[in-house]
Amino acid sequence: MSLFLSFRSAAALMLGLSITAARADYATTFTTPPYTVDQSVIGVDGWEYRLPPTTEDSHKARVVAVRWNDYQPAMMMKGANLKRPVPQTTGGKVRITFDLAVNFSETGGSLKQFRVGFVGAPCGEIFMDLSGEGGLGYQADGSGRGGVVALKKAEVKINSFYKFTVVVDYTKMTYDLTITGVRKDDTAFHHKAEGQPFETKAKGVSMIYILSGGALTAYLGSLSIQSES
Repeated sequence: MSLFLSFRSAAALMLGLSITAARADYATTFTTPPYTVDQSVIGVDGWEYRLPPTTEDSHKARVVAVRWNDYQPAMMMKGANLKRPVPQTTGGKVRITFDLAVNFSETGGSLKQFRVGFVGAPCGEIFMDLSGEGGLGYQADGSGRGGVVALKKAEVKINSFYKFTVVVDYTKMTYDLTITGVRKDDTAFHHKAEGQPFETKAKGVSMIYILSGGALTAYLGSLSIQSES
């Protein structure tokens, strides 16, 4: 058993999808033993450092029981850099879903970014940026600058999960992205970008990578990558 489990038919059934139409190429779960609170994810189920660490920092990405989410487990990241190869997706479409929450201070310091990318997916890096014009967004290019800000940081509710869904159609060469959750004032938030064109030779998703600044805490509640016919 491992902290993160790759499973196919069970995940498809849980999501109410036909096994013949889609499969979970990769899915995270934190409820199956032998996970323990404060266990580092480094070295578990293929997760490793993306960049060589200058100090021992395996504690910067670990599983926690989230008090503000009914003590449900999640991966907490602060100052972490991670990568995790996944089975190459197949088929004409790929669906990526994940839940992300952040906690941050409005003042002081640098290194206030969280970025997650999927090698082979054309949506660019999905990010949380605490610069003056930053917030939750996507289409960042890896430089830590640019991209589309969907929800300004002043409207982001800390310690609240946002659900991201990306559907990539490699046949039509377009992707759809949705972000749902609540604003800081608890009103509903929904962002949708449909039919975004792309040009790439990639035919599927093969890796997840994450970079999180030391002045921002991020929580990954779940993540799934599915091939769809």
